[in-house]
Amino acid sequence: MKKSFEIVLVTAEKDTASAVRSAVEPLAETATMSLCRDISELRTRLSHAAPGGGALVAIVDIDQEPRRLLFELSKLTTASTQMRCVVVSNEFNEDLVLLAMQVGARHFLRKSSIPGELAAVLNSLLARETEASGRLGRIISVFSCGGGCGATTVAVNLAHELHVGTSKSTLVIDLDEHYGSVAQHLGVSGKYGIGHILARNGTIDRHLIETSVVQAANGVDVLLSPAAATADVGHPLAYGNLSRVLDACRESHDIVVVDAPRVPRQAMADLASVSQVAVVVFQLMVRDVAFAKWITAFLGEHKMDRDRIVPLANRVKKRGPMLRLEDSRRAIGTQSLYCIRNQWRKAVKSMNHGQPLGVSARFSGLRRDYRRVAAQLKRWTCNGD
Repeated sequence: MKKSFEIVLVTAEKDTASAVRSAVEPLAETATMSLCRDISELRTRLSHAAPGGGALVAIVDIDQEPRRLLFELSKLTTASTQMRCVVVSNEFNEDLVLLAMQVGARHFLRKSSIPGELAAVLNSLLARETEASGRLGRIISVFSCGGGCGATTVAVNLAHELHVGTSKSTLVIDLDEHYGSVAQHLGVSGKYGIGHILARNGTIDRHLIETSVVQAANGVDVLLSPAAATADVGHPLAYGNLSRVLDACRESHDIVVVDAPRVPRQAMADLASVSQVAVVVFQLMVRDVAFAKWITAFLGEHKMDRDRIVPLANRVKKRGPMLRLEDSRRAIGTQSLYCIRNQWRKAVKSMNHGQPLGVSARFSGLRRDYRRVAAQLKRWTCNGD
């Protein structure tokens, strides 16, 4: 069988080298292994590696000088896009683990756990490398036409319906740095999120995404807003990295739903260039309809297929001082318009329980509306259309 990846162990300890060799012996058919005595030798090896070569996993022993070695390692993870790093150490504490993750390590193992866990970690890295090499996920961006129009509720419930309806890995990215209400909608919390990734100067790849997401009970992954991620609070989003982050998310997940309220124009343009579908959420009032018209035109000017721009009227009432659906559709200038009924109590119950409607109100008319919209998005993103 052809060798699939290379393992390079960086250690000066004979016992550690022996433990690693024994642990990776079952992988002999798919991997080669070599030894470097220090980071400097690893750097030399990487400089001689052929561009576009196979995956390389560096197992780095940091016991001699943990912080200095992690600093040196950060330079290599930034410079080498093909290297995946596993850190091993006798010392194991939260600060050291977080520092290792920040410099680009994919796993942190105690040396005592090498015999029982290292082979599984390496298999996982290789499996994700192989799986992602043949796929790129689809991006659905959800834009808001005004505060309180319910765009986050739409993003969360469409993501859940797509996940349930396709069984595909689904990610919600919360770009609302002021409120971060995706976390409340799905009952999740965490330390790092999208702000941490956007601010990164080094490598941004699918492994970083996979180690940064939090998973909701319903199976949907979330990249938290800075308003919800405890370590990111108060840090503005660095939108300059948005395209790189979205590319990495497309490698890590089949469906990526971006909740994008109040984003700057360049971020909207970046989203337009990579999104298969854009959902523009508004309420049936003059201000929202006017903004929906502007967003639709802006997206069309920035490479977005106008047939894949979905105006979505939210909280539609049967009676009341609201604009008519047909008048709103003509004003926006699109061929179709979808609507979500106003069932306030069902929506509030869902938010209060931190669950999507597919869990908290499975048989409601409100959920049926979301399923109908999700069915159309599924045809555009998951059926090869």
